[in-house]
Amino acid sequence: MDSTGYHYLIDIVTSNTNILCQQKELEESFRKVIEKSLFTEVGFCDKKFSGGGEGITGVFLLSESHLSYHTYPETGYISIDLYTCGQEPKSPDIENIKAIFKDIKSAKIHRLERGL
Repeated sequence: MDSTGYHYLIDIVTSNTNILCQQKELEESFRKVIEKSLFTEVGFCDKKFSGGGEGITGVFLLSESHLSYHTYPETGYISIDLYTCGQEPKSPDIENIKAIFKDIKSAKIHRLERGL
């Protein structure tokens, strides 16, 4: 089995902070990204926080590894990790993630190759 892993760290700042508080909308939007990709969802879990920034943490377990996100609505920031083993995400996968967010002020994408 190929142990090569591809880890994308995506940092997005958006002026549309409303989506960063929308638990169900984020789940559905990221699920659509996965469905359009070649990856397979095998589980999902999320948590909406209260008493502060009202952020959300979500994790999709993929047969290829995981996609996770953490939102900070108070600053318009979302941190996204996409880690896959054996198969690298394609450019449209990353663009589909960015398309979830309207009015992007900045987007930084870091790619790490991992494994043996």
